Amino acid sequence: MNEASDLMACLPPALIQSVYRVVEPAWPLEGCGFLFEPDGGGAWYVIATENRAQALHEKDPVRYPHGGAEWFEPNMKPWFQAVRAGAQPRVIFHSHPEVGAYFSRGDYDSAVTIDDGGAVVERHPGVLHIVVSVRGGRADESALFRFNEQTAVFDELGRFDAEGALRL
Repeated sequence: MNEASDLMACLPPALIQSVYRVVEPAWPLEGCGFLFEPDGGGAWYVIATENRAQALHEKDPVRYPHGGAEWFEPNMKPWFQAVRAGAQPRVIFHSHPEVGAYFSRGDYDSAVTIDDGGAVVERHPGVLHIVVSVRGGRADESALFRFNEQTAVFDELGRFDAEGALRL
């Protein structure tokens, strides 16, 4: 199988639509969640989680200068629970209200860290990222990104339309 058919098998339109249904209610703030693969393999599934960015900003705006409309900080408890149950994290997803599906500088800063040797590395190695464009409360497209170890950037692998169909 090639990469496109692998992605279509793991990320069918119905699953992408489920991602959209998670992030749309958060509008005009960013919504977020995860896709996991069950222990032993099988169809990936959605785990919705709270975007803590707005609450953190309201509590301490100096430390957290951006609110939930321009930043996402997922509650990681569901992630840790799924990992303890044996599931594998495959995708972190979040929405961008009114600005389109792109990997922003803030997204990059949240997704990487510096290793002991000073190299930029993924915070969650091997986990893909989906950024969903939500305009007027409705998802109109999304983009899938993967970290490139050679360039230390996130490459776009493809886009999904409003119905969740993959376009490479």
